[in-house]
Amino acid sequence: MKRREFLLGAAGVAGTAGLGWGQGQTPAGQAPPAGQGGGRGGGGGGRGGPANVPAAKLARIAIMTLNHGSMLRLPWNTNPNPNQTLALMDLPQYYVDMYGVRNVEFQHTHVAQDTTNPDPAFFKEMKAKLDAVGSRANQINIEIGTMAQLGADGKAVALAGDARATWLTTARKWVDAAPLLGIKRLMLNQGALTDESKDGVSSLWKELQDYARPKQIMISNETRGSGVPTPGGRGGAGQAPPPPPAQPAMPEPERLRYVWGILNECVEKSGGYSNLDFGGAGRFRNQQQLHDAIKGLMSGNSGSMHIKSSPDWDIGKAVAFAESIGYQGLYTIEVNPDPAIRIVYNTILANIA
Repeated sequence: MKRREFLLGAAGVAGTAGLGWGQGQTPAGQAPPAGQGGGRGGGGGGRGGPANVPAAKLARIAIMTLNHGSMLRLPWNTNPNPNQTLALMDLPQYYVDMYGVRNVEFQHTHVAQDTTNPDPAFFKEMKAKLDAVGSRANQINIEIGTMAQLGADGKAVALAGDARATWLTTARKWVDAAPLLGIKRLMLNQGALTDESKDGVSSLWKELQDYARPKQIMISNETRGSGVPTPGGRGGAGQAPPPPPAQPAMPEPERLRYVWGILNECVEKSGGYSNLDFGGAGRFRNQQQLHDAIKGLMSGNSGSMHIKSSPDWDIGKAVAFAESIGYQGLYTIEVNPDPAIRIVYNTILANIA
């Protein structure tokens, strides 16, 4: 199946920029202002319950388990803290009740106690819970190690030798287990993409994508960072990732090539897919930069985008632009807590065609 065919077959509100919070972040002591993030019939739902919109619009939204990491109680956690009040197995029902959303995007640490050996029995159990409420797992983000390592000299080199072989063995196990959960997308962490690392990353990515293709699984990587290559990675459950180091001045075309241009080159060389992550402040510094990335990465998109918020651009305008050029995939919300999710959710719904 050609990428463009998949994309088209997969299932701007002003003043909203900066009102959602990135994963692991919370508002400074207060809930978001009431009534913001609606417009054009996308709102409703208040602090709980699905928005009053057609089911086809709700089917275009996914929510990450990462957003609720701080309150999520995993089956193997025998000593949960008082904040961990939401059992993983109850999460699909929670998303249906709270948002009417039936697309769940998992972190790999939320579906495997031993992340080097995903458990088929557990995947089957989780799939049964999803099926029971009419939901599906749309993606797993597998943080099994970065595909390129950044050295002290500022140059990045892709995994090689035993490290490459070990990483690939683990990644193949996730590909083998994914169909048990109904997964069609696995997203990796490419690490630091540079001109030194891109060929090695592309080669490793192609090897995994070739292995996954017969199982009809797309292997993607997302836009990361805001210019200068840094080690990849997300924060742990409920934790923000470490702040990026201070970045030297860089011409904008060169900076944006590091943000998404080299990723696009690797997508083309590997036969894999992109998962555009809007990022927060600093990744795309104005509306046009974000729109250029949406358009530039469209042909290789996996059918999923990660939606955050930023003071530099407006979510609604970005969604409206994506719709205007034919995007029909998922908008996956990556903010927390629930009041911030509600704002982004309403804004997306208001701008879906």
